[in-house]
Amino acid sequence: MSNKSRIISSGPLKGKKIELAPTTGVNMFGRIFEEFMEKIFDFVPGEYLISDESSLYDFTGFDKYDLNDIQKRIRDVYSLDVSDIESGNLLEIFKRIHNKRYGELS
Repeated sequence: MSNKSRIISSGPLKGKKIELAPTTGVNMFGRIFEEFMEKIFDFVPGEYLISDESSLYDFTGFDKYDLNDIQKRIRDVYSLDVSDIESGNLLEIFKRIHNKRYGELS
């Protein structure tokens, strides 16, 4: 069994397999994602868990965060419109931030 999956041993989900999504992509943008999570959501490292499949939708519905507010905040902070990323995928957003700062990834 992979170290990223685990079988639940007790409780109502006993016998079910839990598998974590990969983080390879977001880890490539370590500084960007930490800065993003702090500037957009006011989270410091250790207060959140994100993967390559995480999206803006994972952070809506909490306190002050709705999708329009988050997208506006991204525009204000990064001068970047991400409203066309329908999935809200954070990895795609981090790529755009990187490309804006440093040019296209090779």
